[in-house]
Amino acid sequence: MTLRFFGGVEGEVGGNQILLQDGETRVLLDFGYNFSKWREYFSFPTSMPRSLDEYFEVGLLPSELRDEETGRISGGLEGCFITHAHTDHWRGISALASQEEGGPTVYLGETAHRILMMRGERLRGCDSISHLWFETFRTGRKIRLGELEVVPFHVDHSIPGAYALLIHTTRGLIVYTGDLRLHGSYSRKMRRQFWETLEEPVEALICEGTNVGEVHTVLTEGDVRRLGERYVRASSGLVLVNLSPLDVDRLRTFHRIAEATDRRLVATSYFMEYLRALEGERLRLPSPEKGEVLEYREGEQEELRRDPSSYILLTAFYRWREIQEVRPPPGSVFILSTSEPFEEEAEIEFRRLMNWLNIYGIQATQIHTSGHAFPEDLRRLVRLIEPKRLIPVHTAHPSSFGKLVSDILAEKQIEFIEPKRGQTYEI
Repeated sequence: MTLRFFGGVEGEVGGNQILLQDGETRVLLDFGYNFSKWREYFSFPTSMPRSLDEYFEVGLLPSELRDEETGRISGGLEGCFITHAHTDHWRGISALASQEEGGPTVYLGETAHRILMMRGERLRGCDSISHLWFETFRTGRKIRLGELEVVPFHVDHSIPGAYALLIHTTRGLIVYTGDLRLHGSYSRKMRRQFWETLEEPVEALICEGTNVGEVHTVLTEGDVRRLGERYVRASSGLVLVNLSPLDVDRLRTFHRIAEATDRRLVATSYFMEYLRALEGERLRLPSPEKGEVLEYREGEQEELRRDPSSYILLTAFYRWREIQEVRPPPGSVFILSTSEPFEEEAEIEFRRLMNWLNIYGIQATQIHTSGHAFPEDLRRLVRLIEPKRLIPVHTAHPSSFGKLVSDILAEKQIEFIEPKRGQTYEI
């Protein structure tokens, strides 16, 4: 039984591409792009890739898995498991061969599938996913593929429908965390965490480490709600909030803040698209159909101008256009409820946003908690699971991960493997 890592390693945060092989059975665990690397070669919308050849040429996709006949990735793969719908974990699936070409079935959570179908409608050319066959799952479903049995288990993350994978192999149990956190509102409501269900020793724990080696906040989602409500109450004008439309926890938090402060929640058409895509899921979302969230359309800003203190306006991705249209009065505030920009292009967009805020004298503050586990929680996770091998992924500082838990590794005699790109590790 072997593991081979093509992405999400050697300091890459995101872009996980993991090949697991047990005998003749081969599956992928996530298949995304590292978007920092993507932006080194391409840009949207002016310099998009014209073919899959360009993705392989720059190393965003592993040529080792490419089939010469189809030009796509098949290589005897029986399945590709997507842990959640953040693009750095799934965008590479466009390169997978169709089932007719011998390609794998793509397995993912039902909520993640809804998100992918909505986003996939916009993908064209070499980025299209319309040729793929999907099967969905929920927690506890046992998926048998050759020598493997894969059991997904729901975890808390900054997007709904995120899963860890418990993979039963001929050599024992492999646990892949995907992306997770232990401090969100959903994690506290879960009756059981996946590590509480483990009934056999864990041969290898493939664990995300996004916050390792970084300055991180210790705020929880509950803290965001308390601080956010205090800040909104202090505002005499319009409250603008920048957050990800996929962060359901954060959307619910500001819906509760709006109720507590007697304001109406207004979301852009972009937000409404996601809300409608997730209708019917058991997410307890503010419903756009019941009028719990108003829709803001470009050019329809008169009501917000007339009575700004009655509204909270949700925006995303450092958009400044709504700010310029609404022209918030003195006393308005801007809440950044996402991470700070960490790439040059995003920094430019953020600076552009700040310039518009400064024109209107709007002060900005950040009230946010990470979608990823705190380092102290990762220590607890490793100690509780006590794997025979620990393999860090999705971290800029894999060596620091080893040092973070070095006492636990020594005490429990756990082997630490810092994976290298393309290298095969036998379990």
